[in-house]
Amino acid sequence: MVTKNLLSNLSRIKAHPTLNTVLEVADTFSLTLDGAHRVFGYDLEELRRYDFRLNSGRTRIIESYPFERDLLVELPLELGNHEAFARNAVLHELVSEWQTHVPIRALEGEEWQRPGTFYIQVGTEDSLGSSLPPGAIAMVEPIGDEERRHPDPRSIYLLQFGNGYRVSHCVVTHAKLLLLVPERTYTGPQEFPYPGGVRIAGRIRMFALALPMPDYALLGPLPSGPYGAPLILPWEHTSMDRLFAAKHDRFQRSREDVSRVRETLEAVFHTKISGRTERRYRHPTPSQPHVDALMQLALANVARYTDSLRGRRPPPSDQDRYSLDTLLRARHLKDLSDLSHRAVPPVPRERWTALRKDFVEWPLLLSMKFPQLRSWDNRIIRLPRGGAIPGIDPSIRPGSLLLIENVSGIPELQTQTRKTGWSRPIYALRRGAEIFCGYLQREGNRYALRPKSDGDSQAITFSQNELSQLHLVSGVAVPV
Repeated sequence: MVTKNLLSNLSRIKAHPTLNTVLEVADTFSLTLDGAHRVFGYDLEELRRYDFRLNSGRTRIIESYPFERDLLVELPLELGNHEAFARNAVLHELVSEWQTHVPIRALEGEEWQRPGTFYIQVGTEDSLGSSLPPGAIAMVEPIGDEERRHPDPRSIYLLQFGNGYRVSHCVVTHAKLLLLVPERTYTGPQEFPYPGGVRIAGRIRMFALALPMPDYALLGPLPSGPYGAPLILPWEHTSMDRLFAAKHDRFQRSREDVSRVRETLEAVFHTKISGRTERRYRHPTPSQPHVDALMQLALANVARYTDSLRGRRPPPSDQDRYSLDTLLRARHLKDLSDLSHRAVPPVPRERWTALRKDFVEWPLLLSMKFPQLRSWDNRIIRLPRGGAIPGIDPSIRPGSLLLIENVSGIPELQTQTRKTGWSRPIYALRRGAEIFCGYLQREGNRYALRPKSDGDSQAITFSQNELSQLHLVSGVAVPV
């Protein structure tokens, strides 16, 4: 009956359906949220990519929910021996056996996930003085009331302000929150009324960054002005209009940026959202936006699509629901996948528990980025003792992971030596079973890999014949 009504009304749906229509299809056919959107031609994963394209300048909470629930991923099943975790080792030494063809939905549960964690991206324009490098993706862990009252100055926190977010060390004293800013960007004390002027949203537990980091020409502090967004996290809003109103106030765009975003979204959706429409949905209204308008409003207001859905009614659960591809392929009940399947936690359990003390949970963003993780076994290195490299802040701590790639030709070092910190290329050299990391320098007719820039630090020297064993570090994941 629903199918008949839907098909007979297609001519009146216009180019885009309402959200109620999409959710009714999801409920009727036991479709996932992504599956119901795909029926009407929407790819929710594209929203994630457009958010990075349009909103990366601002520090913000990002979408980490895997919409494609049946994405097949590879996960560790048996971890390597103790010796592999005690020295610099590559992935195939750290994981001796894998579980394959696991749908990403099977990662639900506390054996893999930490309830309440969420992810942010540090802005590439508003993060001057941040305790994390611009562009980094970071995991945020919720904290208790006692830690909110007395934050640990050694920890890094996500701080919510009326005009944006900051990632910083901080202390609380005499009803004031004081930012502990790195010395290189210190411009004087920065203190705010607490708790009224700032909210500690959570503690940073790890971050990941593509390397070498670009030089961001527009990097500055949070914008100044009469910003008055409430100190409420996105999922705490009780309605869509309050969410969009708060997001609009917190992430006010320049006139040029508004035009850029509107032109991009109009080219994608082939519809135009007027300023009047945007203002309407920042106030209580019985009107319901069509799906294309809701997606554009979420992107324009720097909001996650899942939070936008939550404002209308409790977000639909994908539990016990099928992807569109699964239902289209099925001819019999036995063709449907087992939705109760859960991934098996790796063994030995005590080693897995120790790893989770560093990284808290298995990041779903990692599996979405690298679903066939086993194929990267020689390109991922774990550093049990970290890396002492100057200008790197935070430091590459023990347990950090590096992603490496081959070096083509002789590196051009003259330009590289003028770079500093995360912007200067870092290299890894394999020598037998050992792996060394550091900055690369030329010393006569030989090369030197220095963990530090001073001349007194011990260097690993090698000739041009060993360049085939030299690799560029193209990414890093660091526990905090």
